Amino acid sequence: MPSHYDKSKNCRVGTMDEAQFYAEAGAESGAYFKALLTAWSKSGSTLKRGAGGVGVRGEGKEVGFCFVAPAFRAKTDRIELGCSQLKKQIGEAKCGALVESLRAAAGDQCKGQSMISIMDPGSLPAAKQKALTKAFTGLL
Repeated sequence: MPSHYDKSKNCRVGTMDEAQFYAEAGAESGAYFKALLTAWSKSGSTLKRGAGGVGVRGEGKEVGFCFVAPAFRAKTDRIELGCSQLKKQIGEAKCGALVESLRAAAGDQCKGQSMISIMDPGSLPAAKQKALTKAFTGLL
């Protein structure tokens, strides 16, 4: 069933397939998401489609470390990761280095402390997008 908002559950339900994912993302972020998801797949990550976007799991890991989502309601296209869980998976030092790299690449578009959101990544200049992808794929 395609992903849709269920008022009775007050959330999205179903599964967002690739066509719906890119149809709901902005053109710039959609192009960037495609490149990023391809890079993650090539690095051995597993992509898991859900109701609101795509979860990314490292090679051999059951727990996701990142979530990529198109705009929905008041939220823009974004990449999200929870630092608390990530520290448990990769260690505090590696997580800290990743967050520093993400902040350097995304600048003001990198929001949050324990939950990091990179807003509208497709609007970043090409060099910043490349640095963002390098930071993420270097993690795996």
